[in-house]
Amino acid sequence: MGLDWGMELSPAFPNRRRYGLTGTVLACLTLLVSGATGCVPAGAAGGGAIGGSSAARSAFGRLDERQRIGSFSTIEAVAVTRRFVFAGGSGGIAVYDRLRDVWMPPLTRDNGFMDQQITVMAGDPVEDALWFGVPGGVATYRPQTEQLQRTMLTGVPDVIAFDRRGTGDAMVRAGGSWTRVSRIGLTTPMNGAPAANSVIVPSNLGELYQRYPTLRIQPQSLLRNQSPNRPLQQFALLSGAASPDRVNDVWLGTDGDGLYRLDPAFLQAQPLRFGLLEPGVGALALAADGVWAAGLGQSMRRGGLSFTTPDLQRWRWIEGTIGVPLTGLRTYALATRANRAWLGTARGLVRVFLDGANDMTAWTAFDGLPDERVLAVAPRDDGVWVGTPRGVVRISDSLDTKPRETRGLGARLLENVPVYALQFTGDTLWMGTEGGVVALPRAEAGGGTLLRPLGDDPALRRPVRSLAYSDSVLLAATDNAVLAVAPRGGRAPQRVDALNLVHVGQVTRVGIDARAMWAAGMNGLVIVSRTSGAVRVVSAVDLGGPVLDVVANTDWMWIGTPQGLVRLRRSSDGLTY
Repeated sequence: MGLDWGMELSPAFPNRRRYGLTGTVLACLTLLVSGATGCVPAGAAGGGAIGGSSAARSAFGRLDERQRIGSFSTIEAVAVTRRFVFAGGSGGIAVYDRLRDVWMPPLTRDNGFMDQQITVMAGDPVEDALWFGVPGGVATYRPQTEQLQRTMLTGVPDVIAFDRRGTGDAMVRAGGSWTRVSRIGLTTPMNGAPAANSVIVPSNLGELYQRYPTLRIQPQSLLRNQSPNRPLQQFALLSGAASPDRVNDVWLGTDGDGLYRLDPAFLQAQPLRFGLLEPGVGALALAADGVWAAGLGQSMRRGGLSFTTPDLQRWRWIEGTIGVPLTGLRTYALATRANRAWLGTARGLVRVFLDGANDMTAWTAFDGLPDERVLAVAPRDDGVWVGTPRGVVRISDSLDTKPRETRGLGARLLENVPVYALQFTGDTLWMGTEGGVVALPRAEAGGGTLLRPLGDDPALRRPVRSLAYSDSVLLAATDNAVLAVAPRGGRAPQRVDALNLVHVGQVTRVGIDARAMWAAGMNGLVIVSRTSGAVRVVSAVDLGGPVLDVVANTDWMWIGTPQGLVRLRRSSDGLTY
């Protein structure tokens, strides 16, 4: 075969036809008033009087070491102070610093956000703080100090106002009764409602409708520019608030198109994207200036790709077109090359141009795919290799390929053999299959005979769920072991005992770069430094759920889970802090 690998190979399947803000340690005064109040750093785990995160924070000491980002396409509540804008969605509360024009770390379950539904939000007129109510209490969040204060109340808060006199204490109506809440969390029952002229009531959407009738009559003309190849969608307004110190500065929350900043005097609206387009991340792919995330299809409102820069400041959303809808679509694999993204989904292969037009093309079983479930993709300059539960096929990246009826599909390989992973090393395509690791030499030149390395380890014949390559090492993950293969020969495949899959459970991804190796699964993530040999285990509890994909660049490790995107800071030896 003319292979210069220096390793023994045998034919495969001869008898057969897968921010940021630096966290601070606050010296916080705990108020022992019938156990009703508590003050904790937002970056710390803590029960608090009215709930808190169930995830332990002991593994991460600073807020910028771990950031979890959920979906903020639906904004159910908005509050504004002189400096900050707070937008509440399913991913928590996003915080925008108007003074510095940057996004702050969001308030999520990781840093003390309660799981209960937010019933009311209000910006503090005295200090740059957020007050929000949940069933059974009210909380105060101060972004500049990352401090979250909780106070118990009886009932469900529905109004938060502020005293015009003195310290500007909050007056909260919950269950029909009013309670004065001081800035340190002390509560005092009130006899009836306060006088209207004695309180400051932050603006809300109802007040904005009265002030700007156009919002009620023609919100779509203000909020969204319709693209010619995208389906027409009507996004209603769910929430809103006006700036307390700037004229014609209005902030609006929608039911699917995120947060908008509106100048009602000139009828100009600017979207401020933050977070994921849809909840959950099924697959990730690195880009030169950030990372792309594809969804799990958990939302029937919107679906598609989300992009963010490493500093979590610039976000971009790409949803499906009229001909290629992505709403409700599960993505198994994602890869980028040049200005294209390739998505392996539950309904075939999707190619997305990452330019301004964001055009899309899809291949399904009607076009000749062995199976519509695309589990792996390996793009090249002139095409892409696709792995399915029924084999592998190559697709040309040009629709000019003849005959046109094939839409660029080449011959099938490994007919009816599940293929879970694909990885190129030079011109050789490695495949993780139900029956082990398989190599296709000279894949781009038409390919030769399917081969696989010989060895006595039974793991070589077990299903391979994931492949990863860096410099001279190819990692192959089976259900119970990770193997290191030398693609160019020199030694037999060896087990990587340091990547103990006991820590991760059912394996989903394996990865490697110059500094570290890692394996991810339903129970978490294990990372091994290639320089020091140190091991770091991050549980699914710390990550907020099972790990579905992992990619890494120089400074960050990006993790996709059913709850969203997690960014972990990397240390010099490739581990996470």
